[in-house]
Amino acid sequence: MKPFCRKVTLSLFFAATLSGAVGQESIFKKSFPNAGDTFVEVESIFGNVARQGSLPYRITIRNNSGRDRTWTVRLSEGNTGRNLATSATYRIPVENGSEVRREVSLTFAPAFLAYDYRNLSVTVGATGFAAETRNHGEQTNQSFPSLAISKPLAQRSLSRLDDSLRKSNSSNQSFAKSFDASYLPAEWDGYSGLDGLLIDLDSWLSLSLVQRQAILAWVRLGGMVDVYAEEGVTLSDLRLHATASDPAATELPLSFGSIRLRQWDGKELPDDVINQYRPLPMRAAMLESDFDSKSEWPLKKLFGSREFNPVFVFILLFVFAILVAPVNLFYFARAGRRHRLFITTPIISVVTCLLVIVVILFTDGVGGRGMRTVLADLQPSRDEMRLYLTQEQISRTGVMVDTGFSSDLIDDLSPVNLPGSGLNLLSSVNNRSTSYETAGNDFSGGFFPSRAEQGFALRSAGPTRSRIELRAPGDESSPPRLTSTLPQSITGFYYLDHRGQAWSSPADQVIGPGQEIPLEKADDRDWPQWLEEDAAFFSKGQRSRIQRMNSEPNRFFARVAGGEALALATHPRIRWEKTVVVLTGTPATGEAASAPDPAPETPAALENDAR
Repeated sequence: MKPFCRKVTLSLFFAATLSGAVGQESIFKKSFPNAGDTFVEVESIFGNVARQGSLPYRITIRNNSGRDRTWTVRLSEGNTGRNLATSATYRIPVENGSEVRREVSLTFAPAFLAYDYRNLSVTVGATGFAAETRNHGEQTNQSFPSLAISKPLAQRSLSRLDDSLRKSNSSNQSFAKSFDASYLPAEWDGYSGLDGLLIDLDSWLSLSLVQRQAILAWVRLGGMVDVYAEEGVTLSDLRLHATASDPAATELPLSFGSIRLRQWDGKELPDDVINQYRPLPMRAAMLESDFDSKSEWPLKKLFGSREFNPVFVFILLFVFAILVAPVNLFYFARAGRRHRLFITTPIISVVTCLLVIVVILFTDGVGGRGMRTVLADLQPSRDEMRLYLTQEQISRTGVMVDTGFSSDLIDDLSPVNLPGSGLNLLSSVNNRSTSYETAGNDFSGGFFPSRAEQGFALRSAGPTRSRIELRAPGDESSPPRLTSTLPQSITGFYYLDHRGQAWSSPADQVIGPGQEIPLEKADDRDWPQWLEEDAAFFSKGQRSRIQRMNSEPNRFFARVAGGEALALATHPRIRWEKTVVVLTGTPATGEAASAPDPAPETPAALENDAR
């Protein structure tokens, strides 16, 4: 082969390899030749679609059209014939002669409400330009976790692993979606459509601070990160503020998730890596199985059930039919007075409608009622200083004037698979379709429709200055010294110290803000009664995660007075009859504990502080 031909062949080979390895993909690109160098491009970071959660997209707009314009980008997903469709609309102003880049995300319906084959639609328009749409279809995995893999790991392995996975089960199409580390999102909810992230050490170390903090928040809320490195690398080399108790450990548990070290020869991943990820927990499966009739969700059992009563509707329609037909025809507008039909028929119809409205108002009322559980994870280290909220809620509505709501605190909101009923509009019992629309802080569409039952799993990560401070670790004979800077009083406290010794506050003890927490030795095999009672209301998956965290050294659990202030607010017309809040976290030590005390805070400061 001639040298020139050999170079061309090698160039084409490496180009094909790189194009197959890079996960980000241009899913919309439109140039406007009559408007100068003006274009719009939308790129996907982890593929086009997800089985649950949100996926990130990057929008790049260059405007040289001669004047300032506002561009509207709409992302939507939904299969025809399914119960739920989701969409997100972004309006992006771009000055003339400038280029704007924006990271956005789209929340997808969970797997139990969609087909495995998903459709993504991208619509782009602007003032003075006609809107254009691009559609993309993609098959999602049915029984294999949703993974993302960094480009160096994927280059020589991903195609082979994809083929191997498809051969073992044709319902699973891809082992992972590849990505370039520089494209990773800076907001944690951009990772919520994934179950795991595989990244090589060099790519991990190249991440910016905001990217690493976003990944850390996702891990705290249930994500899993595997860092692949050569032999001899330890967790301390990952530049994490948290450290493992065992220097030789290869896994660092972080609240609901973990960061693990994996050995890699720098070349290829073995075929058996597929089996290593099969058991990885999938959030899509959790949203489906933790809340249905088989799971016996304790909060749903306490909330009770209510079925639609068709007898009343039948009686009302029967009476209406008698009045509007024989009575109206042979009495109100009998022969010789037929012209009265133009008056009596509308009157009967309006009165019947008003009667229906009055009965519904008295039967169901305005607004709704609900119950919720909240696990608040307080991580006060100087590099983190965040409060992570995981909330499960169920509600039932009466008459709702507005079915949407606004919130600047909720990062991730997913419907859960409630048992089928006439009031559960997302169940197979109903044939009604629903749409969820997000635009900034607005959640519009059918989130809380009239006369319906809905359950949601919510997650949020936000900054806070509150903390539990570890003043002295204590020893076998003396308890550790802990001080609370929480704005609320503590009515129950349980702490597992760094040696694995359990401590709890005395029963009926109330610890106010700024006070030292009195502790006495406890049985490390049993939770205190108040913690056992509160944990019993969570779903089975959430309870198992709480139990796992209970075995972590240097972690506390607390019950606080006025814990309702920590809950994520959704629709303002829902009356929450019961709110169970469990506060957990890691005490602040070292620099974090010696940081200046925060200014006086409001009762809701743990959640709203610094937002």
